[in-house]
Amino acid sequence: MNRLLTRANILHLVKELIWLILTGILVHALMYPITSKMDFIYWKIFGTFIFISLTYFRYSILFKTLPFLRPTWIRFLLFVINLTLFMFLMYHEQKLLLLYQNFYTEDFGFPKIIFYDEVKEGVFKYLYLMLTLFGTGSLIMISAFQSRLIISYWQYYKHQADNLMD
Repeated sequence: MNRLLTRANILHLVKELIWLILTGILVHALMYPITSKMDFIYWKIFGTFIFISLTYFRYSILFKTLPFLRPTWIRFLLFVINLTLFMFLMYHEQKLLLLYQNFYTEDFGFPKIIFYDEVKEGVFKYLYLMLTLFGTGSLIMISAFQSRLIISYWQYYKHQADNLMD
């Protein structure tokens, strides 16, 4: 138990919590232009798109500095979960793109304000930007993180094989 509660582990936990809180604030700020104008039905999946994009980008870049990614069983578990998560997010992105093509406000939620044509066009343009940027971004970031996991496995086992050869 003492090994889990070392000063370094607590600092890493606090740092990760701060990153998660900052990501949550950014998710809220990016969705505010939509949620301020309508009762947005798909806020959970849009939030997931944004959260996965930002978090997995950070994980892919800072892979070696994240202590919770050092155990191989966690890497394997994340690899398996990410395969399912990729399919789940891809299904929802395709579903939302089909709804977007209808251009019905009611498909996405009930308006809080009167939607004149220019307001509706602005909301739908922002909705499409968010969907394509973060929906596709989340799929790309999952693929990048999966590639990073595979590379780390390859490096580890190559290192182990080199040690055995010596």
